[in-house]
Amino acid sequence: MKSIRALTFDLDNTLWETDLSILNAEDVMAAHLRDLTPAAWMADFSLETFRAVRQQIVQERPEIAHNLTVVRRQTLVRWFQHQGATEAEAEELAGEGFRIFYQERQKVKPYPGTVETLSHLSKIYPLAAITNGNADLMAMPLGEYFQFSLQSQHFPKPKPDPVMFEEALARLNIEAHECLHIGDDIEHDVIGASQVGMKTVWFNTHGRTPEEAVPADHTITRLEQLVGLLTPHD
Repeated sequence: MKSIRALTFDLDNTLWETDLSILNAEDVMAAHLRDLTPAAWMADFSLETFRAVRQQIVQERPEIAHNLTVVRRQTLVRWFQHQGATEAEAEELAGEGFRIFYQERQKVKPYPGTVETLSHLSKIYPLAAITNGNADLMAMPLGEYFQFSLQSQHFPKPKPDPVMFEEALARLNIEAHECLHIGDDIEHDVIGASQVGMKTVWFNTHGRTPEEAVPADHTITRLEQLVGLLTPHD
């Protein structure tokens, strides 16, 4: 892969297990909000009831579905308004709930070998991130290995739309075929990046057996396998 000049990575379920950090953040947020509100307002609050309200928000406003920050805040606003909070109270509680959630959401545990692999690769290639989530990579310890991180909430559409891939290529100042994108989602990462001409690696994080052939240039099950893929062989 001698033509590769830069690497772009997905984040959630590519560099860390997302469900673990999200579920912990949900628990911490709920506990914090229970401390701030009348008991009745949070009595029925659970992951299931929260997600039901969130689904209502997304169905009503599909144009914000890819902006997870806005969706979460609006979901909390509606929850508290339904409990009897005034609009001002609901907005304040939603802001505080999101602040705690977002703070905890950044406490991720990288997959084994991730730190060592990124440290090694960042000495050879510029690294960038392209995510449909709202993790603040550049505020994390892992951020030191990256040039920048693009979040879908700052763009008109999420992956697999080309807009974020094209922005990354422009910032890296390279052609599409000179960039290798690594991610766990076949549609969002592999197909999305391939459609703009980037080389792709499917990171089969959970050892799945897909029903159809995956249109990736390479498949890995451990991030450190990237080093071997990118090492020139005679």
